[in-house]
Amino acid sequence: IAGAGRRNPAFSSTLKVVTTKMRPGYLRKNGVPYSDKAVLTEYYDRTNEANGESWLVVTSIVDDPTYLNQPFVTSAHFRKENDQSRWNPTPCSAR
Repeated sequence: IAGAGRRNPAFSSTLKVVTTKMRPGYLRKNGVPYSDKAVLTEYYDRTNEANGESWLVVTSIVDDPTYLNQPFVTSAHFRKENDQSRWNPTPCSAR
C-alpha cells in the first residue's frame, strides 16, 4: 500500500498501525457494521515529491470476517502548505 499511486517520490516514510480488540460499530454513520473481530490497519505515508510538495497519505484498511467479504479501504491525502498565508483560523461562535 505504501507509495501506491505515486511515481518515484524523492523521499518516503511509512508508519504502520494495527488496531485489534475494537468494540463493534459502523464503518460509516448508518452504514456497514463491523464486529469485535475486525482489525484496522492504518498506513501513514509521508512523501516529499521531486517538485518540492510534501504529502501525508493516510490509508485505512478494515478486515472483518463477520461482516465483510473483502477489505474495506479508505484513503485521505493531505498536502503541506509552504507557509501560513492560507491559514486564517477564527474562534468558534456559540449559536
